Amino acid sequence: MVILLSKAALALDDWYMSRDVFTGAHGPFPAAFATEAPVAPEHLIRSPRNRQVLVHGLSLRWTDMYMDEYNGIEAVNLRTGKEYWHYERRDVDDSLVWHFGASGRTVVTRFDDGKLVALDLRTGKLLWHAEIQAGDRGRTVKIAGGQAVTEDPGAVRAFDERDGRNLWTAKTPDWCPEVFLNSVHTLPDHLTAVHVLCNGSGRYGPDDVGLLLGVDNRTGKVLWQQRTVDPDLTAWGDGHTLVAPDPDHRRTIQVLDMNRQRIAPRATLPLDRWNMIAGGSGTVLSGADPKHRSGRHDTLLRAFDTADGRPTWRLRAPSGQEYGLPKIAQGRVYVVRQPYLTEADACCWFQGELLVLDADTGRLLHTLRLPAQSVGGGAVDYMKFVIGDIADGAVGIGWGDDDGDLLVATD
Repeated sequence: MVILLSKAALALDDWYMSRDVFTGAHGPFPAAFATEAPVAPEHLIRSPRNRQVLVHGLSLRWTDMYMDEYNGIEAVNLRTGKEYWHYERRDVDDSLVWHFGASGRTVVTRFDDGKLVALDLRTGKLLWHAEIQAGDRGRTVKIAGGQAVTEDPGAVRAFDERDGRNLWTAKTPDWCPEVFLNSVHTLPDHLTAVHVLCNGSGRYGPDDVGLLLGVDNRTGKVLWQQRTVDPDLTAWGDGHTLVAPDPDHRRTIQVLDMNRQRIAPRATLPLDRWNMIAGGSGTVLSGADPKHRSGRHDTLLRAFDTADGRPTWRLRAPSGQEYGLPKIAQGRVYVVRQPYLTEADACCWFQGELLVLDADTGRLLHTLRLPAQSVGGGAVDYMKFVIGDIADGAVGIGWGDDDGDLLVATD
C-alpha cells in the first residue's frame, strides 16, 4: 500500500510539472552582495516593480498577469537585471499569486485558490505543492526556522519548507475564526511566536484584534496566547520582544517578553503618543512628534531601549522634511529622509536621502543621496519611502503603496 501511494504521489507531481512552466536557472547562481547588512551603501540598482523580496543577489516578484498572462513568480538577477528563472501555473486559467515567502533555499507561493507551491531558490524547480482551503481574502505565507507557515480557517499551519510535510496545525480560539497571518518568529526551545490579525473582514467581530500565539513548533501545541491590538501597530524589538499598546489601555505601551513558559510585560515606554514604526537590535522607534497631531508625518525619531523602556536618543528632521518608514538590522537604522509632502506636491519630482544610523546612539554613520523621484497620484501627504528587505548585503527602498520602482542599495 505504501509503495502504491508513493507511486501515485510521484505521478501527481509529474502531472503538475508537465502542466506548469519552469524555465530553469539561466547561468550560475548569483552571489550575495555581502554576508551582512550594508555598512556604507554607495551603489544603487533600480529594479522595476516594487512588490518583491530580496534574497541572495536575486529579486523575487510575481509576474504581471495583465501584461504577460502569467500566474506565477520570477527571480531576477539584480546585478544584470535579467531573468534568472520563472515559474508559471498552467493547471488553471484564473488563479493569482496572493503572497510568497522566501528563505535562502526555498520560495513558497500561495495562490488565491488555496494552492501552495514550493520552489528551489537556486533552480526554480518544483519541490512540493499542497492544497489549503482558499477563503475569500488574501492569504500569506512566511518561512521561519525551516518551516513554511500559512493560515487556515481558525488555524495556522506549518509545512517543512523543503519536502512539504505537514508539521503542525495550531488552532485559534473560537472568537478568532478568520485568521490573517502577520509575522512568524522562531525562538529557542522549539518555540515559534505567530502573530495574526483576527476577523480582518469585520464579519465576525472587531477587525483590529491581534492575537499572539506561542506554539511548540514540533507538535503545534499552543503554549500560551496573548490578545494584542492590530499587529500593524506593533513592533518587534528582537526575536523574543514585542512592543505594543495594552489592548485594554491603549495609552499604555508595553514591552512584552516571551519564552516557552509564558509571555509577560517587562517594561512600559514613557510615550505620550503611540506610533511605533520599527524595532530590532534591542531598540524600538517612534516616528511621531507629540507636538504634531496630524498623524501623517513622521518628523521626529525617538528611540527606546527594549530592555527597560528608557529613552535613548531622538533625531528631528530639518524644517520641511520628514522620515519614511525605517527598518533596523544588525545594530543599524536604515531610513529615508524626504521632503515633507502635501497634496500640492502631486506629480512633482524630489530627492530623498538614505540615512544609516547607529541603533544604540542615533549617530549618523552614512548618507546616500537618492535619485529624483516622482510622487505620482494617490494620497500624496501619506506617501513615504519604506525600507523593505535588508538581506545579503542589500537594502530595498520603495514607496509604501507598492507603486513605482524599487531601489536597491549596496556597499
